[in-house]
Amino acid sequence: MKKKVGIIACSGENLIGGTLSRMAARIVVEKLRPNQTIILCQPLFMAGNLEKHGGQEERDFAKNHPTITIEGCEEECAKIAVNRYSGPPSATIYIQEYIDAHPEVKTNSREELGEEGINIAEIIAEDIAKKVDKLYGTK
Repeated sequence: MKKKVGIIACSGENLIGGTLSRMAARIVVEKLRPNQTIILCQPLFMAGNLEKHGGQEERDFAKNHPTITIEGCEEECAKIAVNRYSGPPSATIYIQEYIDAHPEVKTNSREELGEEGINIAEIIAEDIAKKVDKLYGTK
């Protein structure tokens, strides 16, 4: 049985990039690549050795599986955490690149993406799925 690809999405709540990153991750894990991917919890990952809550399991998974980080802003919290606790991520997606590439698209708010925001999340998810395929060794 092949290993799954871990996905760690930005957990930032105050920017549209965090919302887009989490939505794109859900689309990949629930619709596009459900059998090849799993979402890792960034807060648990960063908290670490919490026996009761499994933070170390998140880190161990990323040590032993390819992991993609999705960054909602320039802080790169997910990438820094994975790099620090599990080794370099296999790939990183930067949400701001998609926002910049589609200036015509206006999202309603970070709480409500609207149809155009959902469309960007789907574009991001497709690109993540391509990276999963590459890491998973499929076309």
